[in-house]
Amino acid sequence: MKFIDWLNDNSKTIIFDGAMGTQLMKLGLKSDTVPDLLNIKNPELMKQVLSSYYQAGSDMVQTCTFSSNLVNLEKHNLENRIVEINKAATENISSVKQSNQLVVGDIGPSGEFRAPVGNASGEQWFNGFLKQAEVLETGVDLWHIETMSDLQEMQSAISAVRRVSKKPIIASMTYRKTKKRGFYTIMGDSLETCVRTLEDEDVTVIGTNCTLGSDIMVDLARELVELTDKPVSVKPNAGQPRLEGGKTLYDQTPEDFVTDIGKMIDLGVKIVGGCCGTTPIHIKKIREFIDA
Repeated sequence: MKFIDWLNDNSKTIIFDGAMGTQLMKLGLKSDTVPDLLNIKNPELMKQVLSSYYQAGSDMVQTCTFSSNLVNLEKHNLENRIVEINKAATENISSVKQSNQLVVGDIGPSGEFRAPVGNASGEQWFNGFLKQAEVLETGVDLWHIETMSDLQEMQSAISAVRRVSKKPIIASMTYRKTKKRGFYTIMGDSLETCVRTLEDEDVTVIGTNCTLGSDIMVDLARELVELTDKPVSVKPNAGQPRLEGGKTLYDQTPEDFVTDIGKMIDLGVKIVGGCCGTTPIHIKKIREFIDA
């Protein structure tokens, strides 16, 4: 498979995509709307954004299905559209990719937490992710389970994907940094605990995305590549967000972002891309940096 060939090619740095949600908001999406609905309601706009990342230099782009697991859709009274949304997402992205580019099936968190924060259960998570994975399976080349802040929820998602698929999995947790404890998830899982657990799950790639800007993620990447022999993926935010006039803005320049990405590549990171606040311009700059 091409993705595995890329992983085994020491000269290849794989370029992932940038942000979807914040990019769609720039184009008029309201913050209280489920972005994934645009796969159905405005497929041409969706194709425009997906295509812009491929054209900017992404080797692989993920489906706009971050919010389309069953548990999350139930909160928006959209559970009866789970097949429609996920199927449309794979059709939209498949129509704009080239033969040398890959489609990544995107699975985001349910938004429901286990006790003592909430009442979610492993079974609830598993069933919610399973329904989504069943629809996406035939239209994707690999998986990105991302922005997970609970290691147990990540394990439920991995189990659900593996029930229907044998394709590679990038398992991406999201962390915060504290002065005393270092990098931890908001549910209290340390970076080391997450890495050991994901190694035991034998995922293909261990990753991290969101929450942190690229400058702080350099430090996270340094620790991550030291903790595991598996390939590492990073998708940092474009700096820290700020609110202005009711809008969330990210001020870091693409040039500064790419400087930090270069540091992470030098550390041994295999897959690089961007999360909140990043755009096709960021991806284009990464492509230019790598090609140079």
